[in-house]
Amino acid sequence: MLQHLKSFDRNRAPTGLLVHCTDVQRRRRLNSDYEISFTVPMTSEDYKEKIIPKGHVQDERGQFYVVQSRARDRNNKIISAQVLCTHIMFKMIDFKIPYDQYIDEAYGVHINLLLDKISAATGYVYSFVLHNTFDLRDVKDWGATTALAALQDAVNLYGCEIEPDNTVIHLYKRIGSDDGFEYRIRKNIISDSFKDDNSNLTTRMFSQMKEGRTFIGLSADFLTTEERSLLQSVPGAIVDNKIAVNYLISPYAQYWANNINTFYDGEMIDQNIEDPEELLIATREALRKKEMPEFEIGVSAADIYKIDPNEQKPRLGDTVYAYDPDMELQRVSCRVMELTEYPFSMDKHSLATLSNYQMRDDTQVLADLERSKQILNDLLSGGRVRASAFEEFAKQAVIDINASKSEVIYDSRGIVLQEVNHPNVQMVMTSRGIIITEDGGATARTAMTGRGISAEVIAGVLGSFVSMEIGSGNNITKINTNGISSGHADFYSAPFRVDMAGNVVARSITLTGLIEASRMEYSDIVAGSITGALIRTAIAGARFEVDETGWRTYDASGKQRIGIYLNSGYGMSAITFDQTNGSRSGAINGGDGLFEVTSSEDMLISAMTNRLYFQGQLDFNSAYSVSGFDINFVNGLRAELDDLRAAIQSKASANHSHTVNLGTHNHGIAGAVNWGGSFSVS
Repeated sequence: MLQHLKSFDRNRAPTGLLVHCTDVQRRRRLNSDYEISFTVPMTSEDYKEKIIPKGHVQDERGQFYVVQSRARDRNNKIISAQVLCTHIMFKMIDFKIPYDQYIDEAYGVHINLLLDKISAATGYVYSFVLHNTFDLRDVKDWGATTALAALQDAVNLYGCEIEPDNTVIHLYKRIGSDDGFEYRIRKNIISDSFKDDNSNLTTRMFSQMKEGRTFIGLSADFLTTEERSLLQSVPGAIVDNKIAVNYLISPYAQYWANNINTFYDGEMIDQNIEDPEELLIATREALRKKEMPEFEIGVSAADIYKIDPNEQKPRLGDTVYAYDPDMELQRVSCRVMELTEYPFSMDKHSLATLSNYQMRDDTQVLADLERSKQILNDLLSGGRVRASAFEEFAKQAVIDINASKSEVIYDSRGIVLQEVNHPNVQMVMTSRGIIITEDGGATARTAMTGRGISAEVIAGVLGSFVSMEIGSGNNITKINTNGISSGHADFYSAPFRVDMAGNVVARSITLTGLIEASRMEYSDIVAGSITGALIRTAIAGARFEVDETGWRTYDASGKQRIGIYLNSGYGMSAITFDQTNGSRSGAINGGDGLFEVTSSEDMLISAMTNRLYFQGQLDFNSAYSVSGFDINFVNGLRAELDDLRAAIQSKASANHSHTVNLGTHNHGIAGAVNWGGSFSVS
């Protein structure tokens, strides 16, 4: 197992191990926090060279975290930094959902539609995997925010639980499993705490939806068998097989009933629901969460799995069982809602928070930041103005007014908002417009009138506008719902334009630096150099490829057939030919002392009906045999052999014999013996 965190730069290129880090702590909460923190000496190489803002670290589970903050601290002579990193999933907060992807209102929307929009907004860096089937939902006012907030809205709307694997986000109806794992005293519980809370107990749940409507009049067939039985125990609750009340009763109502309370009532009001059947489902879910007392167990547990790999390791979201009779925990079933782990420390033990309810999500600060807006939306959502909502609105208004550092003045100019500590800093609202001044109104730093806006700087995000134009005629730059265009009044005729999908058209462009993870289509590249790149005619199938290792062709099955490459056995001097099964067919090698044409199979050298020329000396010493060679293939050889045959045939037969008669003679020597006679010759 990895014993140290790994460090990476902003592009996730590895830079080494963080060997000087101590107190490595990982904290995870269901659908919420996912962070890692550690301490590192500021004098160490880890701090000076490897830990950079917005860089990355990787834990033993292979998960990446982004370096977000570094808190320096001097303790006597030791200077250290406390580094906090959040999971790479939270980088989605840096992506904004495009304006044209907002959803004002839509009905029967599949969760995939929202996830696809989020993925596209991140340039498909982030992807999503669904492990369960989620019901269709009506969506309202979705997307006018960041990708992370949009994901949070989708998770809340569809009731998902998420489990990130770096940039791949897995969505379940319920994460974790039930393997019977026990937190047990005298086994793995070092210390524990147990708190129950009955303040939110509800055994009868009332409900309302938009415009104060309920599910009264809905067919009782939509009720479960248990719900129908409980409502039938109340006279008049079901009439003519129709629900006549706007509440559901918990099966635990009898247990909690007393001589004062027959039921513990609660109410659920959701202004976004318009369908009675959907309201019934939401009421059922709300009652299920409230019909039992909430409890929370804090456990400091010995990580036995660190010394015994066969021991179970609890996971976030798992169903576990807590046993500590002295604390009134008799194998209580609950879920792991939060885990604090020390993955690289044998002497530190994990801290687990177990609960039977969904704990408050720290990352739902997104909702808290817009609390006032949500209160106002509830008031103006088309439903009835409820006293509780109005009281909350009034309370928030008082808080906002008391927190204000301005005072309101009415003078001849109009309404003046003047800063208490700096009276010259004012915002003046008149019938002609609004001005912001820092010299008591002598000059305007910013002004807004019916003719336009004048300001030294416009900072921040400009959104939800129709069009922005600079110039006139065709000498104009526009930003509108089509995209950005320049050089023509018509977007599609502009020589430069960028549409909402990120597609760029430019008549002329000068690029410097790095073009990363890109593709160019139907373009001419003139002059210049392309170094170290992969050039190919297709991603798969029949193609050729060129890269730093050489040149290759592939057939339709993706098998390499022809190649000039480094590891071919010849270096870069040969052209190799391969068969469909991958074995070598032959090669043409231009060596220093010998030019070779080699084949592992039969070879055909053909000029068809034309001539084949050889020049130089032919050496057949290494030939195994020659077959199929006819004497007619050698010009004039047939005629020459025919002449030789005729001449030979005109000679005497080898079996011929005859007699030669020689007369008596002495060769002209007087003293010699006379010689002569008849002789046989063969």
